[in-house]
Amino acid sequence: MYPLEGVRVLELARLFPGPFAGMILRDLGATVVKVEPLPGADPIRGSDLFDLLNRGKYSVSFASQHLSEFLASALPKVDILLTNYRLSTQAALGLSPEAVLEKHPHLIYVNITAFSDDRPGHDLNFLAESGVLERMRALKEAIPIVPGFLIGDILGGTASALVRVLAALYARTRTGRGEYIPVSMREELLRWSLSLANTHRMFGGELPPPGADFLSGGMPCYRVYSTKDGRYIAVAAIEEKFWAQFCSFLGREDLIPYGRVVGDPYPHQELEKIFASASWQEWRARLDTNAFCVSPVYTFAEAIQEPWASKIWREGFLYFSDKEEGTVPRLGEHNTWIEANWGISLSGIQ
Repeated sequence: MYPLEGVRVLELARLFPGPFAGMILRDLGATVVKVEPLPGADPIRGSDLFDLLNRGKYSVSFASQHLSEFLASALPKVDILLTNYRLSTQAALGLSPEAVLEKHPHLIYVNITAFSDDRPGHDLNFLAESGVLERMRALKEAIPIVPGFLIGDILGGTASALVRVLAALYARTRTGRGEYIPVSMREELLRWSLSLANTHRMFGGELPPPGADFLSGGMPCYRVYSTKDGRYIAVAAIEEKFWAQFCSFLGREDLIPYGRVVGDPYPHQELEKIFASASWQEWRARLDTNAFCVSPVYTFAEAIQEPWASKIWREGFLYFSDKEEGTVPRLGEHNTWIEANWGISLSGIQ
């Protein structure tokens, strides 16, 4: 039995963070029904991203003016309502948390938004306003990078929503009551920034310049080095024992005292010369099965070919490997299914 078998999720969310949360709930065993009122379906429908986020879900579609009518029938029969409406849209649709929970006190209602002040936004905005993007620089003089990984959407949106939804499900087993869970991605991203908060406190309320603190490349034992052919090796031998083992592996025991030294260019320069003496493939072979926290920097295409990754890639990132993957639903494909299985009539509202 899957942990969430028997749990019903109604997903009105679109784009990325909400549907990603719905996908994980589905992989944990929940039944997820994706609602796409017409004329506008999910804007990413037909893309590879839509397929990754929505395989195995059920699709229900009807004219948008009938959404309230549908929800009146559906919400008494579901456990989780997953949305990503701006607060103004939420109110216009009659989905204010007070109104919804007054009628459906059992419901766990989660709404993922960009900002608590109702502005629209995207991943780069959340990183920028939370103080995270400013730290994504190799040096003080460098421009912040635009990461090719949706940190704000996934951590501030999907992960934050899932943690709180699963906690709310557990709480409901004791109280019988649901709750409203607002998830503002900028604010939630700040909640995850404990490593920055720690550094901020350590330095008396100021952060060292990027590239000069413990976790941004200031220490020789925790940074990225270039190989002879312009690729990279990540050194994260932050514990003294690992750093000592690594220096011994290199035949450079003289560098052991420099592992955590910040501000001295000598150890950095020595390690740069060492790594530049061989190609990435040569370093990969030398570092195979090492136990001192040093890794080749793989491309995504290379990573998914590795034995540890092939099973995940083949299964479409399923969290439970023996669960049937399921197909990507066509728009409105399960209108008849929801009538038969949930007893919700869609006659006259399609």
